[in-house]
Amino acid sequence: MVTYADGFDELANNNYVGRAFDNRIGGFMIAEVARLLKENKKKLPFGLYVVNAVQEEIGLRGAEMIARRIKPNIAIVTDVTHDTTTPMISKNIEGDVSTGKGPSLSYAPAVHNKLLALVEKVAADKKIPVQWRALSRSTGTDTDSFAYSNDGCPSVLISIPLRYMHTTVEMLHRDDIESTIRLMYETLLTLTPKTNLNYL
Repeated sequence: MVTYADGFDELANNNYVGRAFDNRIGGFMIAEVARLLKENKKKLPFGLYVVNAVQEEIGLRGAEMIARRIKPNIAIVTDVTHDTTTPMISKNIEGDVSTGKGPSLSYAPAVHNKLLALVEKVAADKKIPVQWRALSRSTGTDTDSFAYSNDGCPSVLISIPLRYMHTTVEMLHRDDIESTIRLMYETLLTLTPKTNLNYL
């Protein structure tokens, strides 16, 4: 058996290269959001669960179990998405998304349109650049498990563009990481117990 010697590298153009950014970067970003809330002494008017779920690649099993356990009112999910300038990725199928241009928001059956509009407004108000994708079926992420759990949970997917997904040289842009963290953080500060997405 042969394996590649891999590691972590930071390139001169603010790109990070390493293995398994999918979805270790998601775990890092949600931890950073929690850190910012604590360091800035933000008291949210609702309970917040920060979940780094397992087995997403083999059936969304961790997300399904935790969604049933905590029964959330709203789910903000983050994952990676293809940088469609990557060789052998079709823009006709995946859309036009690339690293360095901000997180990607998605229209999809599992994505709640009004929650998506709220996140879009936060991005516009805070001048956070975003990119767009449209998905006709499942998102292929934990969003699907949360959206269809219990009696339904308004869910939104905030993705970060990734080149060379599922290889030992996955590549992310530092600006996208910072923008995605900030978008999740600012969205949490916007939500209140009166944010009833069913009646907006």
